[in-house]
Amino acid sequence: MNFELEPVNNERFGVFVDLNGIEIGYATDFINDRTQTETEDFLFSYKGFKNSKITLNYQTLEGFNTNALNLLNESQRETRFSSNIESTKFELFGVHDLYTFFGESLFDHFFLNRPKLSQSTEFGLSLISSWSYKNLLLESDENLIFQPDYLDNIGTVKKIRAESLDFSIGPLLSVNLKNNIHMFAEAKFGKGYFRNLEENEQLKRSGNEDVYSLGGGISWTMKSKKTVFLLRGWQKKGRHVETFFGDLSAVHYF
Repeated sequence: MNFELEPVNNERFGVFVDLNGIEIGYATDFINDRTQTETEDFLFSYKGFKNSKITLNYQTLEGFNTNALNLLNESQRETRFSSNIESTKFELFGVHDLYTFFGESLFDHFFLNRPKLSQSTEFGLSLISSWSYKNLLLESDENLIFQPDYLDNIGTVKKIRAESLDFSIGPLLSVNLKNNIHMFAEAKFGKGYFRNLEENEQLKRSGNEDVYSLGGGISWTMKSKKTVFLLRGWQKKGRHVETFFGDLSAVHYF
């Protein structure tokens, strides 16, 4: 049996301020749906090290779709929305531009939000890496495990606490285009380790896992270099989690 928790209608609006390489951000829901995951995000980033960004993220989520899938009969799949499941995540992660093989890396532009002008088509290839430590707490007043009629009762689980580590590395393709347009694509692969901190023997205790991340984006910078528009997206998988996320950002320099 496979169980999944999935956020619903998880769109957010956020603001951030960068002061001398220290970035502070906050994001919360901007669409109020009757069925949704209520979200708050606090982010603190340090960009003082060369070609690096280190971020501390504190996130709370409330309300999830809970999915149950019978692995022996995949037609037996049920979903319900539970408003009383809460998630609290503490994550410290970093991303680093390690080496440029040729051309110009757009790491500073897309990952550090720094303006960039270009009037010709040029390509660059570099090597980037990322690491992450995550501590996650899931809680429910009732039961975190959705148990449909065809499933034998495995008991009540009201709390799950887990921690995980991962490291990945891979290429970053940078593309400069005319009219101050830029693009990037990345693929990182590595290893992760997951550890369940609860005593419930029916939940996975620990284990090593492969992790990967795919990402891409496009941007446009005004000639004055005062304003940058960025559209970015990523898919990440590993440590029992698969996430799809992205952002549309407008960055203005005063």
